[in-house]
Amino acid sequence: MHTRADMRDPEAARALAGVDVLYHLGFQLWSGKGGPAAMAAANLEGTANVLSARPGRVVLASSAAVYGAWPDNPVPMGEEHVARPNPECPYAEHKLAVERMCAGEVPTVALRIGAVLGDHAERRVARAALAYRLVVPAVRGVTQALQFVDEADVVDALRGSGAATATGVVNVATSDWLDAPAVASVAGGRVVAVPRRVLIGASEVGRRARLLPFGADRAVLLSGPLALSVDRAADVLGWRPSRTSREVLAGATHRPWRTY
Repeated sequence: MHTRADMRDPEAARALAGVDVLYHLGFQLWSGKGGPAAMAAANLEGTANVLSARPGRVVLASSAAVYGAWPDNPVPMGEEHVARPNPECPYAEHKLAVERMCAGEVPTVALRIGAVLGDHAERRVARAALAYRLVVPAVRGVTQALQFVDEADVVDALRGSGAATATGVVNVATSDWLDAPAVASVAGGRVVAVPRRVLIGASEVGRRARLLPFGADRAVLLSGPLALSVDRAADVLGWRPSRTSREVLAGATHRPWRTY
């Protein structure tokens, strides 16, 4: 039986009542017309509602963004590293809050997933990858470490998590990472490094003018290295990425422009 409902709707909880495994992928990624408050309500209240169905286990699609992009981040970061979301990114703060909500209620494995690319990539992320063919933005004086994971590899990790017994945080990314010059060499664009405040401010202006796919909330993720170790995924899930960040980015940028 298929039920279509808002995650905050009691009908959603009724449809999920007593399920063995809940794959929690529902999330509002961007601040919409209702602003940050509406986004928080959708993500946090929606999660509380589906948890009221008392699933036996939760597989949560979380995000690498919960670690925060900070200049002092180690490369790569393991799951033991303290999560420090950048305050400019409410999406990351909500993901971390939802991780804690789920873990406090039922056995949960939270997959902290890197930037996902592929044929079905989220529209704004796909547009940003294509834009690397022109410009690769960077924060002046900061070393970046970016990862791009193939959507098929993420699906495999989600499936494997449902069948496994592991709980806690598991990173899902690639075994390699790219700095800004490496991204430019793959995509063909030119690195443009500016002070952090300039990048954040210009990104927000561009978002409001509908010239950029997102604003300060995602531009802030260039403020420091954000590369994840995937050793635990191999240990507890038997999962390994089949493609590298370089291969995934090349596949996303070496294709005809299209409307997303």
